[in-house]
This record gives sequence, structure tokens and C-alpha cells, in this order.
Amino acid sequence: MRRKGLWITLGLVVIATFIIIVTWQGVTTSAKTITKDDALSLIEERYKGSKVTNIELQQSAYHIKMTRESGIYEVSLNAENGDIISLKKLGDNSSGGDDRNKTIKNEKEIESILLLSSDDILSISKKTENQKDVYVAKVLENKEEYIVKVDAVTGSIVSKDKAEKPKEEKPKEEKPKEENPEEGKQKEEDRPVAISKDEAIKIALEHVKGAVDDDIEIENIGGQTYYLIEIETDDDNEATVQVHTLTGKATISFDD
Repeated sequence: MRRKGLWITLGLVVIATFIIIVTWQGVTTSAKTITKDDALSLIEERYKGSKVTNIELQQSAYHIKMTRESGIYEVSLNAENGDIISLKKLGDNSSGGDDRNKTIKNEKEIESILLLSSDDILSISKKTENQKDVYVAKVLENKEEYIVKVDAVTGSIVSKDKAEKPKEEKPKEEKPKEENPEEGKQKEEDRPVAISKDEAIKIALEHVKGAVDDDIEIENIGGQTYYLIEIETDDDNEATVQVHTLTGKATISFDD
């Protein structure tokens, strides 16, 4: 009986050992890691035109940095099956000069992007802000105006703000026009004059004989300018002679 029990125990130990070995081999086979060269080949095939700058294996995943025309990226790659775990953009491509200019989108491309969410484009221009090229556009959306900034390289919306409406200026209140007792009279130097004061006096004396008052004025009467010359006649009457400043035509009136 003891021998039989011993053989049974020995058989169970052999079976258990076999199971453990098979299981360990299966785990070892399934956990086989792809090589670094294989990981690079997968990245180059999947992201054509990319340049890998760094690759590290950490916790069953390859962490790969690469540069593309649109920027710098980090890819996490499953080291066992080659599947992409994650793709993250780290920043813009810092390559300057002509290479960067080749990636700048033209105005038509930016307009196409804006019209995906806007009803109309009112204005658009390209500027440089914080050493980055951006397009600044005023767009119309649902009857409201917005200022939108678009990255000139990636075409992504940087900011979108409602445009401020210009403040309406209040109409200026007109001051009541003050009555000027001298209105209708023009300054002598402002009036068109072809005949001098002395010539006007001479014309007036040709019509009325007497002594001329020295206070001679120029006035506007009915849109015409006249010398007003007062003359005290020899028979003690007073006459006012209007002499046209351009034609010299004289008009005489006597005081009652």
C-alpha cells in the first residue's frame, strides 16, 4: 500500500511539473518583444516622411520621438505586437527659413477651413505673432461678427472672439445761433470792391452837392454791396447816397 501511494504521489508531481513547464514556455513565447529595428520600420512605414530622433523601450512599450513637416510628435508603440498605443504632438517644427515657409498654407486654404464653420469671410490677413505665422480673419457667423486667428502652418483655430461693435457717437448738440446785430454787414476787407472810397465820394458828389460825413460804411443790401455816403446839402437837408462797390451806380434817398 505504501509503495502504491508513493507511485501516485510521484505521478502527480511529474504531471504538475509538466504543466508548469508548458505554461512558462507559453508565457515566454507570448511575451516576446519586437526589436528596435522592427519598431523603427513600423514607424517609417506607418508615418511616411517622418524622421525618428529618439527611441526608448520602457515597460513593454517603445517611446519614439519623430519630426514631421507639421510638428514634433511622440509615439508610444506596443513592444509585443507593434500596435500604436498613443500619438501626441509635442510642439511645432522648429526648422526655420525656407523649409518652414513651404509648410505655410495659402489664403485660399485658410478660407476653406474658415468656411466650414462660418457663413462668410469679411476680411483676412497674415501676421506674425510670438514668432508664429497666423491668419487673422473677420468672419460672419449667425449674423454675428467674430475675429478668428488660424495657425498658418497647421490650419488649426488659435482663438475666436466676438468682434466689438464700434461705439455710436452721440450727435453733437448745435448751439442756438446767437443773433448778431451786425449780421448782414460785412467787413470792408471781405467785400468785393472795384471802386475805392474816394471814387465813391466823387460819384456821390456828382449827384448831390454838399458836405460828406466822414463815417462811410459798406453794407450788404439784397446780396449787393454798397458804400453808404451821407451828405448834408447846402439847404440843410440830409441825403444818403448808395454807391455800388462794383458798378459805381448811385441811388439817392433824402431824409424827411
